[in-house]
Amino acid sequence: MSRTWFFNPGATIVGWLAWLVGGVTVIGDEHLPAEGGYIMVSNHASLADPPILGWALGRRHGRVLHFMAKEEMKRWPVIGWLAQRSGVFFVRRGEGDRASQRIALETLHHGEPIAIFPEGTRSRDGRLGEGKAGATLLAMRAGVPLVPVGIAGTQRLFPGKSRLPHRTPMTVRIGPPFSLEHQPEGRLDREALAAGTDRIMREIAALLPPEQRGRWG
Repeated sequence: MSRTWFFNPGATIVGWLAWLVGGVTVIGDEHLPAEGGYIMVSNHASLADPPILGWALGRRHGRVLHFMAKEEMKRWPVIGWLAQRSGVFFVRRGEGDRASQRIALETLHHGEPIAIFPEGTRSRDGRLGEGKAGATLLAMRAGVPLVPVGIAGTQRLFPGKSRLPHRTPMTVRIGPPFSLEHQPEGRLDREALAAGTDRIMREIAALLPPEQRGRWG
């Protein structure tokens, strides 16, 4: 399992930085499970989303939230090094990465939460895009609840090609947990995976402002 010593101090720093650039309102944190593994699923419109969600869902409730991130991040100066020490584990996008799936399932089995952005990449316009089946597969294999989250406002932090953040209020809205059919063994049906992914995306969309829901509105 990933080393996590930097998660709490990192989240504390993120909380202060978020306050400086406009603040984050967290709604629905009563829906977060107090114990046991779960999969957080959220939209993704900014590089700021993972640290903000880690602070909002993890540090505020005393639990490390393990993020799945693209393997390229591991090579980013400083950020990649810190990510590896904050509970992040890496996946090869576009490939059947069995190693990362195994790590995710082991993390859930040990009662730890993980976080996945089902779109697999950032939305360039802030609108929710198409979902991939990775989160659905893990939820059906592990039999753990999914916690949907809609994060709004982060898409305005770095408008255009700006490298400096612009002040903007941000909102993290957490929905009630839900579950998909538990299927720990055997071949997963494509229709079941598609239906589960559709459910995930609609649950996320329901927590976003109308202009960010994309076709899921």
